[in-house]
This record gives sequence, structure tokens and C-alpha cells, in this order.
Amino acid sequence: MHKYEEALKILSNISLNFKTERVAVNEAFNRALAEDLYTDFPFPDCRKSAVDGYAIVIWDKMEYTIKGESVPGDLRNADIQAGECIFVMTGGIVPDNTDAVVRVEDVEEENDHILLNRKPEKGVNINLAGEEFSENTLFAEHGKLLDELAFPALCYSGKKEVKVYKKPKIGVFVTGDEILEPGDDYKRGHVFNTNRYILHSLLGHLPADIHYLGRFNDDEEDIAEVLEKSDEYDILVSSGGVSMGKYDFVKKILQEYDYEIIINKTAIKPGSPLMVARNENCTIFGMPGYPAAFATNLILYLLPFVRKSCGIKNFENNIVKGKLRTSMRSRINALYFNRAIVKIEDGEPVAYDPGSQKTSHFLNFFNVNGLVMLDENVGSLEKGSIVNIIPVRGL
Repeated sequence: MHKYEEALKILSNISLNFKTERVAVNEAFNRALAEDLYTDFPFPDCRKSAVDGYAIVIWDKMEYTIKGESVPGDLRNADIQAGECIFVMTGGIVPDNTDAVVRVEDVEEENDHILLNRKPEKGVNINLAGEEFSENTLFAEHGKLLDELAFPALCYSGKKEVKVYKKPKIGVFVTGDEILEPGDDYKRGHVFNTNRYILHSLLGHLPADIHYLGRFNDDEEDIAEVLEKSDEYDILVSSGGVSMGKYDFVKKILQEYDYEIIINKTAIKPGSPLMVARNENCTIFGMPGYPAAFATNLILYLLPFVRKSCGIKNFENNIVKGKLRTSMRSRINALYFNRAIVKIEDGEPVAYDPGSQKTSHFLNFFNVNGLVMLDENVGSLEKGSIVNIIPVRGL
């Protein structure tokens, strides 16, 4: 049995066979960069106006003659003399010999002249060429996920194509004679297929190809056959069949067949019966069947490993300090990851107990958005205690 940190280290040390490809920039959303990116030209590439106003060549009078205008993308560089100005729109090119841009609200315009309310300082309201980035400057590092903000910045860079990591191929299957699909009629004593959708919900936003292989009855031959498909995948995930029961065939097959067992149970609650095995280039995660235990293991172990497999450099879970707004129960000699409702109050993260921590309970995950770590030497904690929190969804 491995402690939590030991299991994380084992997974982190697995050597992966990364593959890359080049894609057009407009097809690179939500992919992980496989190269460092440098600017091809300065940003801005010339002097540009920060406001709608008038570019002027300063002289000793407050009146200026309007000689034309400059709009964004207009490359004409007007020759402006002292006492003259041109109208420039926000983002418009500012002629090289002008000294400042005066806002439209700071002048009075009459016919082809403007009268300034006050004398401007040199350089005011002008964005200088290269003030954000000069040419050939690093602006993005390999391993960066091109997410909702990074991707538009990439488009802004003017790149035509980039090298990204290929998407890992993930296979997932569930075991159990009692599993129903959502939409099936209720049957007493059965359960609805939840773990398939936990995986898709928590991994679906990552650049990975996820394939659902189906539900398999508790039959050793059927499960052995699907495990043989590991050669087709980078990661293979099973739900159920890894505990100590008579029909827990996933564990039995992984132990008896040609798989290298690298993790066999972890010292956490809930979800101790995790099994991780390797077969050539595939990593197999044998996950517990209870949805609460499956979700906990997925968040703690599988999610960071999939991020790493996608080529994402910062793949580890984020851990923040927070305060308990309710007491939380656990037992000494076991590291508990209690589900929690996490909020920001007075600028600080706080955590509430959702009402039940039983592994067999799951409906209160409707409101859960984080896990609270309760150290093995601490046991239960009272309201007001400072704890480590792993956010699952944005706070």
C-alpha cells in the first residue's frame, strides 16, 4: 500500500512517449504547446494611438491646423509640421515626427482647426513600437495549454502554425452486472452508470481522445479480453473490479497476466483500492466502483496524469489554504479527502461539509466543488480550522 505522496511520485516518474504534430493556429485551441514561441515582429509594430484624438507636433501656441486623419491599418505616414495635427483613431498609426496625441474631449474643433484646453506632455497617449514585446522575444513556453485566454493571445501573435502534443488516446470501461445506463428504467438493487460520466465530465475539457468501450459483466474472460486492448491506448481506465470480492476480476487479471503492477492500493479514504499497471506504452488505472471513491481517485491521481500525458507542463493539482466553516470528521491513521462546498468569503477560500462523507453516498456531489485534506495524524477538525483544499471547479 502506497501513501498519497508516494503514489503521486510513482505516476509523475512514468516516462511517456510524447508525439507531436504541427497544426494551423486556428485549430490549436485547447492543445498543449510542444515548442517555445518567439515574436516574429515587435508588439506594437509601430507607434499607435491609445485614444481617439489628434496627433500633434508641439509648438508654442494652443491652436493647430488639421491636415488629415490616420485610421487603424493605414500605413501612410503623414508629414506633419509644427502647429499641425492629424486625427487618429484608437489603434491608428501615429506619424513618427509627432510628439503627442491629444484626446478629442480635450480640444475644441472648428472647421479645419483645433484649440487645445491645455498643453500636453510629450509622448502622452502614444503606444511605442515594441513596448510590449520586441522582435524575437519569448512569449509562450512549451507545455502551455492553449486555453480560453492563451489561444486568443496566440492568434494575436500572427503565427500561422504551431507544434503541439498529439492527443493521448484514453479507453474507459465499466464492470458490473448491476449497472444501468441513464434513461433506463429503474430496477431495485441496480445502480446507474455514473463513473463513465464522472470521467467524461472531469477529463472532457482536456486535449485527449476518450473512447468508451462499454459495460462488461463480472466475467473474467470478457474483462481479460477488453484489457488486451491496452495496446491500442495510451491510458486504459476501468471502473470496479479492483477490491477484494469474489468477482473483482480486474485486479485478478492485472496480477496474473503480463502487467507490471506499480500501485496496489493507496492509504487514502475514500478510494483505497486503486490499482495502476503498465503494459508497454499503456498505463492502466483500475479504479474502485463506488462513484465517490472513483471521483476521488480520478481527481487525485488520474486527472494530473492525463494532464501530463497531454503535454501540459503544470499538471499537478492546485492546493490552496482555506478555513472550515463547519466541522469535518475523519479518523486518525488515514489520510481523508472529504468532499466540500468551497466558496470565497471576504476574499479567502472557505469550505463547508455537504452533509455526508459516506463512500456509498454521491448525490450531494451536486454542490461539491473541492476536496479537503484531513491529515492522518489529525482526525476530525472543528469549525475555523485551517486546511488544504483541492479545488475541482473554479471558485
